[in-house]
Amino acid sequence: MTLGRLATSALRRFAASQSGSVAVTFALSVVPLLLASGMAIDYVRFATARTDLQSALDAGALAAAAAADLSNSERIVAANTTFATNLTTGTIKEADVARSFTVSNGKVVASASFDLPTSLMQLAGIADMAVSVATEVSIPGKQKAEIALVLDYSNSMTEVLGGQVKYVAMKNAAKKLVSDLAAANPKNIKVGLVPFSHQVWVTLPKQDVLNQTGTGTWTGCTQDRKYPYNLTDDAPTSDPASKWGQPNSTLHASWGCGAYVPNNLVVRPLTDDFTVVNAKLDAMKPYAWTHIALGAEFGFRLLSPNEPFGQAASYADTTTKKFMVLLTDGEQTEPAFGPGTVRSVTQGEKNLTAICTNAKAKGITIITIAYNIDDTATVNRLRDCTSDPNKDFFDIGTDNQVAGAFEEIKKQITARVRIGK
Repeated sequence: MTLGRLATSALRRFAASQSGSVAVTFALSVVPLLLASGMAIDYVRFATARTDLQSALDAGALAAAAAADLSNSERIVAANTTFATNLTTGTIKEADVARSFTVSNGKVVASASFDLPTSLMQLAGIADMAVSVATEVSIPGKQKAEIALVLDYSNSMTEVLGGQVKYVAMKNAAKKLVSDLAAANPKNIKVGLVPFSHQVWVTLPKQDVLNQTGTGTWTGCTQDRKYPYNLTDDAPTSDPASKWGQPNSTLHASWGCGAYVPNNLVVRPLTDDFTVVNAKLDAMKPYAWTHIALGAEFGFRLLSPNEPFGQAASYADTTTKKFMVLLTDGEQTEPAFGPGTVRSVTQGEKNLTAICTNAKAKGITIITIAYNIDDTATVNRLRDCTSDPNKDFFDIGTDNQVAGAFEEIKKQITARVRIGK
């Protein structure tokens, strides 16, 4: 016979005994034992109910705080609806719960309570236990977003992937991103475009371009500034190395600037004219080689309050969030400036990493898309460029999932920024 069975048998004999002191002792000991076990069971039920109630209350308060463009009364309706939806536990009946949601001083203040019936604790005259929870959630301030779309328009983007031409699928996804974000509130969104291949075609102040004199602007194709100016958003100085318009690399010198105009590969500074942005996306066509670091350099410039564009909000403006969305479908193939004015493709890869590091240090959120890239080093470099590799990096393989990537990017941006009126 096992030890457990021996103990059970002994307890039964002890309980069945009718002899004087044994029966009295057993009777007196049973009540405390039952109360002790009953309290343990009821307190487990209490803890579970309290956790469930807190979870539902938190969900309701968050729904009220996060809802955009609602009156206070509408926020309270949203809170109650979400609270009821999340109160799925069988322990608590919604009708038994008293709850309160109020909106005051930019906060949602919430509380909920109900009486949980006890089980064995009723033997001690305790019929129920009061369960109460509370929470407070601040309503996010109205934020603005500045977004630089840095998009690869090299020749490889004419390839077909998953039944779609890559640049067409990218264009359609980018247009939907712009339209969806703008629909939330056009006054709080600005978008810029950096279509890059081995050069960019851009309009710059003459003083920022090599060998230009006088006032006014210059429009043409350029590669990166000389090192280390090509890694920063510092404004050009009198130093010729700090200016754009450096001589093109000899590697692809025959691929001139002429095709950038008919292919509409124009850098577009930040704007809230979304019709123009989408029209530019519709018009652009791929051309030439790949200079990822140059694209990132100009994406950084668009989001910088410094020259040559100077249209972005100050980095100190806490109401404005800055995003660079960088997409490329291949490796760096164009040489970039490094120390000693030496150019190489390897240096371009290093420059990309440095630009991402410097932009992130300024508070820019970087999101990258590796668009059907089979080079592991490039994929890893793009992942490392992001602000959060777990949610800001998208690796599109043989299936053309670029639309899904941009849809998720929209969610990532709206999760970081509440765009309200």
